[in-house]
Amino acid sequence: MCDKLDRAAAAALLPLRDETGAKWRFGRTLLVCGSRDFSGAALLACESALRSGAGLVQLASVDAVIGSARSRLPEALLLPLPESGDGKGVISEGGAFALLRAAEKAQSLLFGCGLGISDDGRALLSRMAEAFPGPMVMDADGLNLLAEDPSLLTRRPGPTVLTPHAGEFSRLTGLARDASEAEAQAAASAFAKDFGVTLTLKGAQTLVTDGSRTLLLDAPNSGMAKGGAGDVLAGLAAGLVSQMPQDPFGAAALAVFVHAEAGMLARSALGARGMLPSDVIARLPQAFLALEAGQA
Repeated sequence: MCDKLDRAAAAALLPLRDETGAKWRFGRTLLVCGSRDFSGAALLACESALRSGAGLVQLASVDAVIGSARSRLPEALLLPLPESGDGKGVISEGGAFALLRAAEKAQSLLFGCGLGISDDGRALLSRMAEAFPGPMVMDADGLNLLAEDPSLLTRRPGPTVLTPHAGEFSRLTGLARDASEAEAQAAASAFAKDFGVTLTLKGAQTLVTDGSRTLLLDAPNSGMAKGGAGDVLAGLAAGLVSQMPQDPFGAAALAVFVHAEAGMLARSALGARGMLPSDVIARLPQAFLALEAGQA
């Protein structure tokens, strides 16, 4: 049975902020994202995480991505990692030690946006998933790599949040992309329960489930059907999970609602055709403000 993810439900999930708290009071998240040819995904995820209210956001990636982030995202901490030697421009497995050191300080980890598919990525996913004890968000190529061996989830020492769209979910489970909503919801709930994860199945209707609790957001917006929208959601989820590490389900649901609300604000201002995922990021503060007003 699905409960409705509406404004009241989202406002109840939104954590209160301690006005006397320092930056480390509000969580630190580490983003392992991007590659030479897919820097945009990493930048969108990072900027979205910065807008989540997290105290510290660190982006770990190859030099091409880090160079772009230096000028575009001055608030982010940056961790340059070695590039693979195969010419693909992806993060090398040789960066694992630096990543593990950085992860020791983080309350959440995002893995996958723009990462690319490579042997180095496979090795990094395995090492980070098995070593990181906090909540780990997997999106995009992180999910595509995970689909090769979903049993990796059983070796996670901490909570996991997965954010697939229909195609990525199909690769994870074998469910047909054109399956009915009822079939998809049942499969998502079963997968989440079997593997002990929180699963966000994105679409015109977005489902958030941990196998025992399920929330459904019905907020279709064709303006969100553009490359990069998922990276924005993933970064937002990672940032919120760093602030709510004991409630990854609640953080994922809150991210879904705020992302959708910011998307509606962008659509109202710019129209579905012309809005971009970066316009959604720009309206995340307004979406949060509206929820905070509901808490008063």
